[in-house]
Amino acid sequence: MSKFTDPLVISPWVDGRYITERPFSFDVGFKGSGLTVAVPRLFVTDLASVPRLLWWLLPPHDPQYAAAAVLHDYLLSLPDFDRMTAHSIFLEALTALGVAPWKAWVMFLAVVIYGRLSSH
Repeated sequence: MSKFTDPLVISPWVDGRYITERPFSFDVGFKGSGLTVAVPRLFVTDLASVPRLLWWLLPPHDPQYAAAAVLHDYLLSLPDFDRMTAHSIFLEALTALGVAPWKAWVMFLAVVIYGRLSSH
């Protein structure tokens, strides 16, 4: 199973955003797979971009899925990284963190739909 190899450590930054205090990584597929995404120290993120109307269901700063949100933001910041692959890794990361399957799928579908709407 996929696994985060380091804990997420973030601090509030500016404008409601956060900054990673140290690097952390995620092994895609399974721990030790050789497919590792490393999020660098000082990466800036807004955590989960959730419309305020849905905060009661999906709080944007929920520590249960914060690492997956930062990982997803980082992948989307890479200029040539495929968006659908980033979304799929996000779903995998949510699952690795033990997020309830229904919630992980709702979050995955939200980023896919939002990604399609914002790319037009």
